[in-house]
Amino acid sequence: MSAEVAQSGPAKPVYIWSLTLRDLILIALVAALCILAKMVLRIPIHVPGHSGVLWVALFVICRGLVDKRGAGILLGGVAGVLAQFMGFGDVGPLEWTKWLAAGIVLEVLTLVIPGDLRSFPKAIIVGAALHLGKLAALTLAGVILQVPFALLFLGLGYSATTHVAFGALGGFLGALGLRELRKIPALDAQARGR
Repeated sequence: MSAEVAQSGPAKPVYIWSLTLRDLILIALVAALCILAKMVLRIPIHVPGHSGVLWVALFVICRGLVDKRGAGILLGGVAGVLAQFMGFGDVGPLEWTKWLAAGIVLEVLTLVIPGDLRSFPKAIIVGAALHLGKLAALTLAGVILQVPFALLFLGLGYSATTHVAFGALGGFLGALGLRELRKIPALDAQARGR
């Protein structure tokens, strides 16, 4: 007696971790959209973290559509590489670490907090922590680059508060967008891995 398992169609090739080519293309497109959103929102309103509303929402949407382990880390890594090559930020060669830290925080919290990212409380918590994780990586990069502590930590409380607020708003908008996108049958099947 053979131990063959009948499959309902051709097997999908797996590339990185358990991600298919369609997942990887979606991650790359969303990472490019995040960098574009960051570029568009370089509006000088003098409130730290205001551009996080869009890219946090896009991170939440992407992780909700590609609901597989490692998607958040890969999204942060690709966005970091794109940001590095576009010349963003003020931390020089460590610019990619901010985006990678955001991807790691996204991945860990998505796996640790129970529920779906369409849930508003989970998305708000994940969004706030995601944006705060990027700020923490920026601060750590400043310490590595030997920026004076007085300059580095001056106003960090206000900056952390605004990062949490804009990250929470981005998480809320991401959950709202994810709810609408999951109504499309092809994207709902994408999120469920079919």
